[in-house]
Amino acid sequence: MNPVDSPSTKSPEPEDDRADQSPTAEQFLMHYLEDSALWPVVVVVVGHAVALASFSLLLAVRERKLSAVFVMALLLYGSFLAIRWEYRKHGHLKIIALLLAITWALSGLTAYLGHTYKFL
Repeated sequence: MNPVDSPSTKSPEPEDDRADQSPTAEQFLMHYLEDSALWPVVVVVVGHAVALASFSLLLAVRERKLSAVFVMALLLYGSFLAIRWEYRKHGHLKIIALLLAITWALSGLTAYLGHTYKFL
């Protein structure tokens, strides 16, 4: 083995500082929202959020379950924090607020239809 090619004499490659950092929440979310190949994942996540919120909404209003009221309060508070963060970050509301509005509207509609037609 040639002494020039030995691993101990090779100069270390410069390290990328970004390699050790984990992506921020915005980078993580925007990766799914900007890449159209990942939109089905967003649809599935929104669908699960609609199911959770509609069941919680129905239990909180119709059954007066304290745990469901607590879950609804947490979901509303989380939505408020996300919208407030997006407004402070960008100065106006963008895709996260739109997704939350769609999720809440579909949740309310699902809970209403589930109660009206007795399938929930």
